Amino acid sequence: MGAKMGRPAILGGVMLVVVGLAACGSAADPGSAASATVGGSAASSIGGSPASATAHSAVMPRPVIPKPAGGSPGKGPLVIANPAPLPAGKIGSQKVVLSDRTLVIKSVTTQPATNQGSVLIDLAVVVRNTGEKPIRNESIFFRLIGLEGDTFSQQGNTSHGFYGSIAAHTSRSGTVGFEIPSAAASGLYLLYRPEIATETVLTRLRAG
Repeated sequence: MGAKMGRPAILGGVMLVVVGLAACGSAADPGSAASATVGGSAASSIGGSPASATAHSAVMPRPVIPKPAGGSPGKGPLVIANPAPLPAGKIGSQKVVLSDRTLVIKSVTTQPATNQGSVLIDLAVVVRNTGEKPIRNESIFFRLIGLEGDTFSQQGNTSHGFYGSIAAHTSRSGTVGFEIPSAAASGLYLLYRPEIATETVLTRLRAG
């Protein structure tokens, strides 16, 4: 008795699977259909009620050829791995010449911070506008990048009045300060990313 009651349930489950596969097949390839076979008979009746399903024939994979979406390849930052010091300048000094400005790092100094396990990195910086239009000078333009890729924003001694718009053929100078973990103080890079993305610079820092 139990075997007779179990057979319709098993066949019903198989039928649901076949119908599901057929539905997927028709969605993938609506033009192909065939009679489904259950227990070796095509369009057989289960439990006295007729049933039919479609079986999806094998579809060969087709290569997908991407279409160009327009635009142009991005431009990476200017990387300076071995900056030259300024003539008669301090250790860590360097000059970076860009299209509309010049970034001068006069010195890089390191000293212990109040917080244990941290150090202060102070950059004496000059930003000179060499163009004919005003340029921006903001704190978000300056970041430190560690050897492990860690990024540090400003937190420390920064000169008051250093930030702000710089008129044509004028400059601003001041100190940009960072507080970072002592373990990250070696092999630092300065990431200077101004309002013009193509003038982004990644330059090595040497503490004096």
